[in-house]
Amino acid sequence: MDYAEQQREAKTIRADIRKAVAATKDAKNRYVKSIRRLRSKKQAEDIARIFSDLADYSSKVDIQNSYGYAEISDSERERLMNLWDEREQHVKDGKTYNDRVVEMLDKAASRIVDEYEDFLYDADMIARENERNQQGRFPKIESNSDFIRDND
Repeated sequence: MDYAEQQREAKTIRADIRKAVAATKDAKNRYVKSIRRLRSKKQAEDIARIFSDLADYSSKVDIQNSYGYAEISDSERERLMNLWDEREQHVKDGKTYNDRVVEMLDKAASRIVDEYEDFLYDADMIARENERNQQGRFPKIESNSDFIRDND
């Protein structure tokens, strides 16, 4: 394979990798969205029940103020502050969903890139060497075997 052909092939492979990875990410997003949709009604009811004690408060400052005005006891303030922290953590954790199917799709995307990594690395090395040698001082490298032979 000559240099120009190898560079065209590398460019095509990169475009195909981008498309394949995008397709696996799209499949993952659709899968996660469908799972979340199924679970969301039940979870919404459970979450509303669990965090219902926080309905009267818009921030941790409100909880502290209620304690300061002696509207709640010290133990109730601690309980509400912990519950507030749990709700914040739940919101952070709720943004990601992971199960075996999601892991499989992530691995598929990763392996797509891994499959062509060596070819693309070689093509990049040859392209860099040709750019360095573009002034005509050194012969143009046509393949990886030329690159290795010239550097021995």
